[in-house]
Amino acid sequence: MHTPIQPVICQYSAWGSKQQRFRNCKLAAKLTPELQAQIQQLDQRRIQTENEADEQKSLTEARRQQILGQFLEKRAQLLAPILEAGEVLCGHHQKEAAAAQAKLDEIAKAKEAGTYQDPDEIRTQKEQPVDPKDIPSEFLLTVERVFSAEPSWLVREILEDCTGPEDWKMGRGRSVDEDLDRSEESEESSEQKMFPCHRSYETLFSTAGTKKKRHLAQESQLIETMSTRGLLTPVLSDFAVPSSTVNSYVEPTATPEQRKVFVEFGAGTGGLSRHLQLALETMVVPSIPSSSDISTPVDTSSMEPFNFVLLDRQKFRSRNQVDYMIRTQPHPVKPRVMRITKDVRDLTLPDLQFIHETEPGVARPETEEGAVMEPHLSSTETPTHYICISKHFCGIATDLAMGWLQQQKKTQDRDTFSLCFATCCHGVCEPTALVSKPYLQELFNTAGQTKKRKRTDQDPSDDVEDEGALASTDQATVSTAKHVTLEQVDAWIPWIIKLAGWATLGREEESCGLVSRPGKDAGSTLEEEMPRDRRRVLGKRCKKLLDMSRAIYLVRECGFKQAKAVEYTVESVESGAIIGSM
Repeated sequence: MHTPIQPVICQYSAWGSKQQRFRNCKLAAKLTPELQAQIQQLDQRRIQTENEADEQKSLTEARRQQILGQFLEKRAQLLAPILEAGEVLCGHHQKEAAAAQAKLDEIAKAKEAGTYQDPDEIRTQKEQPVDPKDIPSEFLLTVERVFSAEPSWLVREILEDCTGPEDWKMGRGRSVDEDLDRSEESEESSEQKMFPCHRSYETLFSTAGTKKKRHLAQESQLIETMSTRGLLTPVLSDFAVPSSTVNSYVEPTATPEQRKVFVEFGAGTGGLSRHLQLALETMVVPSIPSSSDISTPVDTSSMEPFNFVLLDRQKFRSRNQVDYMIRTQPHPVKPRVMRITKDVRDLTLPDLQFIHETEPGVARPETEEGAVMEPHLSSTETPTHYICISKHFCGIATDLAMGWLQQQKKTQDRDTFSLCFATCCHGVCEPTALVSKPYLQELFNTAGQTKKRKRTDQDPSDDVEDEGALASTDQATVSTAKHVTLEQVDAWIPWIIKLAGWATLGREEESCGLVSRPGKDAGSTLEEEMPRDRRRVLGKRCKKLLDMSRAIYLVRECGFKQAKAVEYTVESVESGAIIGSM
């Protein structure tokens, strides 16, 4: 019997901080076919040598080990060049090495073109405290005009009128100095007017802990925002549940023939979808007669189940638990649930269409990385209304998702979309990734302008407001502000992103004894140049500028009938959301 030969092992190793030693990969290396053939020839010669020695009755254990040693030495000589180059790797680490090499090639090309920026230098620049003296004075004046006592027609169209404190209104209706004078009044009004949770909140989570309740309250307030703005109406109409949409909002134009699908972007473990499912049940289940109320049992097999697509670029350990809870909830019927592990940049509409092939209550296996699959023709032809939701969609992810929606509008017109994104982390956005830069310029240039009026046939002297002004791009308005060029907007966008971090500063009375934070506090000098409350209001306004420009982008570029930048919670400093529908 011949001695078995161990395969060539991957040479990858990494330092384990917990074990305090190098951790070596134990998988077999993936070699080239030519090299595998050469090693196989060496192994056949070894076996032939052992057979000849066995025939001559001279095959002792020492002789066997000698033949094995000669084989291993020759194999090591074959592998020496690629061992020195670090190319003896398994399939997984080969992919990682190829990706790292591709990144190095991109850096080399950027250096040749003179466009390379060192990440350490960028990080250092971001961590440097902002000196108020460096902020362009013209930028500050323009922001003040946008949030002036007389908002422009564009701001009134896109920013929801809220009667809460100045933190929520971003100072709209008064200047920054007036905001500071009314801080006590704002605190009183914040106690009197809270953003309501959905009516299911106390019933579902009455026994939840304090810390968990804080996050659940944010989700419930976001769901209530979706309900009052009409995003849930198409789903509830399938169960004959009356709508609770407020009069000032336009309900999505979803037809009864369209299948309604919730798509949670940045889903993580799927907590928002789970909460939404429970809230929908409290509205839908009471409308279904129970078997005790009627003589014949209700047939729920014909009812359309809820549909959830959970999208995230990372995998989570606890996701299986939440996915299972959503999938197996039987009220009124078990829903369809599908998880997609993919970056928003790589998302395609066929990825979402696989939900139509998912069996209710049955787990759908995830597609292997690199595998190309296409949905059935019946799935691609199923008219669908996608309700895109997200809680704390970080930084440029919101812009990437909106760019994806704009591509869908260009390529097809059968499916419709509505959207509710709770935005956050505006301070980590990238200027080159912002999709709404032209509409930031429009916000600046319409500051202080009045909406165009048009005359009626009945009375030419009677003026009425021009409906659909937001969707129009050529407004004849009276301007009282200086024109802002696109070059100025390019120069101001990094300031908007950087100053957005000031929105998370606490009030002066709440921050006594706190250590200064890079980019947000710089000691007594910064406090003397611009007080904390003034910086906080300026940061809030910068965040709202980005959200308002994104809402305009949805109307102008993505075919939405209405989109607004709203406030939905008091439980977090990240309290803004963008909501709209086709």
